Amino acid sequence: MLKSIFTTALSTVVLTLGLMPSAHAGPVEELSDLLSGHKAARAEFTQFALSSDGDRAEDSSGYFIVARPNRFRWVTEAPFVQEIVSDGEHIWIHDPDLEQVTRKPATGQNNSAPAMILNGQIEQLSERFSIERIDRNESGVESGIESSVALYELKPLNAENATFARIRLLFEQRQISELSMEDSLGQRSMLVLHDLEYDPELADDVFVFVPPEGADVILDPGQ
Repeated sequence: MLKSIFTTALSTVVLTLGLMPSAHAGPVEELSDLLSGHKAARAEFTQFALSSDGDRAEDSSGYFIVARPNRFRWVTEAPFVQEIVSDGEHIWIHDPDLEQVTRKPATGQNNSAPAMILNGQIEQLSERFSIERIDRNESGVESGIESSVALYELKPLNAENATFARIRLLFEQRQISELSMEDSLGQRSMLVLHDLEYDPELADDVFVFVPPEGADVILDPGQ
């Protein structure tokens, strides 16, 4: 479950970048401000799955580099190596152990909730999800006062056809630190970010992918 969610959902959160919003703004306006503050980011990540009983499984870790619009390099380093690169036109998925590369159109991924989060499309997102803010104090207990920790919860307006029952975005000290996606069975996929850097200096070819010599290339039409 974990691999499929973060592969097909374009590695979800990576451009939820910005400053803490005004205390007088509503949750939709606040999240819009947070999602539109920066053009690029780089961070290390840990991701794992949680069952409905809270059991943790499928740990993986790596790093990502992202830039708007629709470009990213997502590298899983452990426990297996995988590289996902979007140049804005195509998404390339490289599995070195299999000596296999899959290429699919990037445009076909833009209607998913994580893709809309990725691109800061809050107006479109609010047409499909209710967006609420849950405040917490320093100990993690929910509170109704302004604090340095902001937790946003998205729930589908049409739950019957929704992929996710709930999405949560956690911001700490003006930076996103966690993303949680929960399905209808209560299983959660967690993404925790480390050493997040906004608007880093990027090499010209960072989002260019060239299939390794000898690798099988599969062209996925994405339909």
